[in-house]
Amino acid sequence: MRLIFRFLPMQDIVAFAIETLRSLSPVGQGSDPHPGLYRDSHLVFLNGHVVQDVGAFKIGDQINISNPVPYARKLEIGNGKMQAPLHVYEDAALIVAGRYGNRAGIKFVFMPVRFGDVSAYAHSLVGQTSARQRRGGNPKGYADWLARQPALEIKAR
Repeated sequence: MRLIFRFLPMQDIVAFAIETLRSLSPVGQGSDPHPGLYRDSHLVFLNGHVVQDVGAFKIGDQINISNPVPYARKLEIGNGKMQAPLHVYEDAALIVAGRYGNRAGIKFVFMPVRFGDVSAYAHSLVGQTSARQRRGGNPKGYADWLARQPALEIKAR
């Protein structure tokens, strides 16, 4: 009789990913009214739902980590005026994959975050002329595009 045991250290991977994201996150200083807000706002999603831990993870499930603050996208891709470090999630994906890439598929993606300030910001632009001109003239498509936040996607191998 052969016994096969698959150990999925997803909680360890997620903990390392959050630790990495926090260490790479800009904190703000000086006149910043919310220093550390971005650093402290990374959320873990299991199959699209926010969770405190991934203990319920099963093979085939998907874990994402993203940040719902409206300026997370600007921190990732920049806007030409940014003084903060850019590419937080992209750099974190490389670091986490370097450590756990043999156990899980880890990649940088943009995922929709349809709640909180991100959603409100994206939908506030729907009626503006510039929104109609972008994304093929589809204001709703533009709002959906704006709601996409940088994220890490983690799947078991």
